Amino acid sequence: MSDKLWGRFEQLRPAQIDAIKAECPVAYLPWGALEWHSYHNPVGLDCIKALGLCEALAQHTGGLVLPPVYVGTDTIKPFKGFGHTLEHPGSTVEKLILEFMEQLADEGFKVLVVLTGHYGGGHVDALKSAAASFRKSHPGVGLYAFTDGEALEGDFPMNHAALGETSFQMLFAPACVDLSLLPESREATLDQDGVWGDDPRKATAEIGREMLAVFLKKIVPEIEKLIEEHNI
Repeated sequence: MSDKLWGRFEQLRPAQIDAIKAECPVAYLPWGALEWHSYHNPVGLDCIKALGLCEALAQHTGGLVLPPVYVGTDTIKPFKGFGHTLEHPGSTVEKLILEFMEQLADEGFKVLVVLTGHYGGGHVDALKSAAASFRKSHPGVGLYAFTDGEALEGDFPMNHAALGETSFQMLFAPACVDLSLLPESREATLDQDGVWGDDPRKATAEIGREMLAVFLKKIVPEIEKLIEEHNI
């Protein structure tokens, strides 16, 4: 674990922000959606997960973690009709991501890390498009924009409200999970329950820790490389 300074941006006073940014001008921006994640998980799962992962990264690299942004597109609402979900146009998501990145660059951050916990294809497209626009207009700022599913590909399968996401939730916000609410007489399904992937009833915080270890092993070197490239 690094001994570099890090903190939650919204919880710090200006002088504290300046001290961390002077040592490591890296900004972490967790992103996601307010979206149905079955009966047993909170609707804010994507951002809760992204925030936990960004905090874990910042503890290793230093930097500041922004509050999570709950603005998603291509959610399960238009896909399967589940409520308790806020669906925004892709153009809104793209514009907002770009504005956040531009504001962070204006604040003097040299490396930006945008991590989305929501995987909808249109949402990921909006992220990648905003990232491409930002790189063209801000060549001097390092940017790493990705999903946690990409980071874990090959080790843990992408899923929705299933074993993987539920295990992360049990690691980062266990009080928000209630596995007893899953159907007892059948397996949870995408159409009936909004669950895509391995049985969430087998989820544990320990699995979440295993996933986190793999995530950090892959992503910390990528962030450190960007930091080195931008002479921080």
